[in-house]
Amino acid sequence: MTIADNWSVLVVEDEYDSIQMVSKILRHHGAQVEIARTGHECLEKLEAFTPTFIIMDLMLPEMDGWETLAQIRANDHTAHLKVFAITAYHSVNVEEDAHQAGFDAYFPKPLNTNRIVEKLASLII
Repeated sequence: MTIADNWSVLVVEDEYDSIQMVSKILRHHGAQVEIARTGHECLEKLEAFTPTFIIMDLMLPEMDGWETLAQIRANDHTAHLKVFAITAYHSVNVEEDAHQAGFDAYFPKPLNTNRIVEKLASLII
């Protein structure tokens, strides 16, 4: 049994390489992974799928991660979900803004592939 065997994760990301990397890491550790490429697609998937948590890029087409999070938090059925932000545009201000917006954690890209699953495990307990 691996650390993520009971996880179902929704990865919300529009960049192919990032989708592949995050999905591969999570699947390697036993997680079931669903993908959404836009904020709208994320919200649609959440109508029929309740993940253990969501990993969401802040910079998405159409509706960015900030607005998508606001929609998730405004819905009684999804407001409780843990949502973790990832972004290549990291700074102390972005990290503070992410926490204030309601993200449960923030991970700068490139992700630390050796520690990401352990860090996620500590955050979903």
